[in-house]
Amino acid sequence: MNVYITKLNGMFFQSTEQYAQHMTANIAHSIGIREMGIYRYHAAKESEEDRGRRLDGVIAGLCAGDLVICQFPTWNGLEFEQALVRHIKAYHGRIVIFIHDLEAVMSENRRDTLPDTIRLYNEAEVLIVPSYRMKQFLLEHGLRPGMRLIVQEIWDYPTRLSLSGTKTLKREIHFAGNPDRFPFVNTWNYEAVLNVYTDQACQGNQVRRMGWMMPDRLLMELSEGGFGLVWYANETWRQYLSVNNSLKLSTYLAAGIPVIVPKGISNQSMIEVNHLGIAVDTLEEAAQAVKDMTEPEYQEYLSAVSRFAPLLREGLFTKKCLLDAIHMLMRKDLYVYSESNAACAMPKGVFEFVCLREAWQGKLALSWIFCGEAEGYLVCDADSGNVVGEVLNGLEHYLLLENPPKEIRLIVKAYIRGVRGKLIIAESEAAYVSKPHPAKRLVSMVMPAYNAAEFIARSIDTVLAQSFMDFELIVVDDGSTDETSEIVAWYQERYPQVRKVYQPNAGQAIARNHGVKHASGEYTGFMDSDDMIRPDMIEKLYRSIVKNNCDIAMTSAYQIMKEGYQEIAAYPISEDTAISVNEFFEHYMKYAYPVVWNKLYRSSLVREHPIPKVTYEDSAWTPYILSYAETVCYINEHLYEYDRIIRNVTYIHTSRAKTAEKLYKDRRDYVMFFLENGNPQRKDVLKRLALRYVTGFVHSLSHPGFKQMQEEIKKL
Repeated sequence: MNVYITKLNGMFFQSTEQYAQHMTANIAHSIGIREMGIYRYHAAKESEEDRGRRLDGVIAGLCAGDLVICQFPTWNGLEFEQALVRHIKAYHGRIVIFIHDLEAVMSENRRDTLPDTIRLYNEAEVLIVPSYRMKQFLLEHGLRPGMRLIVQEIWDYPTRLSLSGTKTLKREIHFAGNPDRFPFVNTWNYEAVLNVYTDQACQGNQVRRMGWMMPDRLLMELSEGGFGLVWYANETWRQYLSVNNSLKLSTYLAAGIPVIVPKGISNQSMIEVNHLGIAVDTLEEAAQAVKDMTEPEYQEYLSAVSRFAPLLREGLFTKKCLLDAIHMLMRKDLYVYSESNAACAMPKGVFEFVCLREAWQGKLALSWIFCGEAEGYLVCDADSGNVVGEVLNGLEHYLLLENPPKEIRLIVKAYIRGVRGKLIIAESEAAYVSKPHPAKRLVSMVMPAYNAAEFIARSIDTVLAQSFMDFELIVVDDGSTDETSEIVAWYQERYPQVRKVYQPNAGQAIARNHGVKHASGEYTGFMDSDDMIRPDMIEKLYRSIVKNNCDIAMTSAYQIMKEGYQEIAAYPISEDTAISVNEFFEHYMKYAYPVVWNKLYRSSLVREHPIPKVTYEDSAWTPYILSYAETVCYINEHLYEYDRIIRNVTYIHTSRAKTAEKLYKDRRDYVMFFLENGNPQRKDVLKRLALRYVTGFVHSLSHPGFKQMQEEIKKL
């Protein structure tokens, strides 16, 4: 097996884009990775045939099973990069994508390319991303949750120069950038001197034009002392710095001087925790910090930078990313641990997804997807390492934090209980609160709500924590008299996915139908306002129903009791494959758990067959809607959680107070509904189901009407 890395050529020699790729490729060479040259040219004018020949030449040395680390973008356009990936795969090569820049975010006029760019990323087996925030951004915009990701954190800046030496405090700020791109240079009017490394004219006061310098000379100049400035040209660039890495930052740190950066930069935590510099809101604040700095304070910064800089000068961040990527492609044991000196096998596990959202009343809702056998979870502050919460059951996936700082970053650690205490078997990437983004409405989730103020926020939180973001949540306020309306309105104001619909109190069935009328998704699901869904429920059901072209996709569920989690709605059938409804009904006869909420339905099917207003609407509508479907698919992963603890009063409680006559009427209504209104082509199977239900009623309930009902059904 050979490992290759692409290397960009043909750009302007001062191009930081080309410099970064050459630097990465050179570091890769030092660990035995081969070069695959990519030339920058007018790719858009090239025919598909000519491009094919060009790419055949690029990958000529590739053999089946070889690894290719693609440094993207190539600056030849998405079509070129898509074609490159296709060619590598055609030769059975395996792909890692090393993201240098995301054009769809760094430029306003490239925003429309984001979906295609993420589709390109989804072709890789491993992604190297600039920051934790970039990882979260990509996951929110369509990156497949199972993607294996490595976070770069910061650029390296390799050099063989000897930059040691004693520096004293110089109240100077260094900035590598041109005034035409960074207008603040020409309006600089602070006491601190601004040294600008450019050949362009500079107009600001206290600005000293240093001229453009080659990398080694620049490092020598910077190493004399002062502060390195990383700043933005406009608001778009400021937002981009929050998810991407700046090569300027590494240049200053490699030179051995502390930095000044804008708050919100992707590396802010690393800079502050390692005491590498100062994060500020404004340039005025930056200049004031330099003015107020004392010599001892400056020496503390220099000492911290001197410990950190060798990592950059030796290329260790890049080496770690490249080696981790290769290991991640080749190994399956990265999450295996042992306890103390006893060589006991530990459970395997991995966090596939973690999400932190703002929740009602100033709280934060944390959700995660863990694949493994955990017994509990510790939630820790990513920066301080302090434990801020704990979940005692390995099946749980949600934690609400009371009034934490909005800028907090959290890590979830899965543990098992050993003889020496809690043993960590895996930990998540850091999660932070990100700005909500509009999404497509491919799936509509309908949630009826009546006086649900005590629990509806939790239900909404678990919907908003989905790994699949192209959905809408329609909450139908069924004439609530408590705070339900205010809570839903709060979520609607902050999250584009949430839509509030009101109706005078008419009951759950009418509320669900009312929500369906407002739904715009191709598929529709239902959820009760006191239940929870797992973060991957919508995605897994959506992928399955689309892949198998079914009318209904469903999942098994957990019923949450005081005694623990109990499996419900499970069937012994093939998973993630199309099954005829007739075949499914045979299993449904034995294991029927008639609920509307653990499924996704083709929306046209739901619109044509509304839910009846009967007491046991789930039992009436489920076999009815199934009878009009042709195929269904099933995933046995307990993605829905039916909580019987949080709410005090349920149908079970109210039914105990009913008379025998009322119980008879209610059951007759729902059985006769699906029997009389179901698909005539499936009358036989519906009749068998009805008789099965009524036979059970005869044995469990005393009303004589059930025996009469048996005979009535047999004659139909």
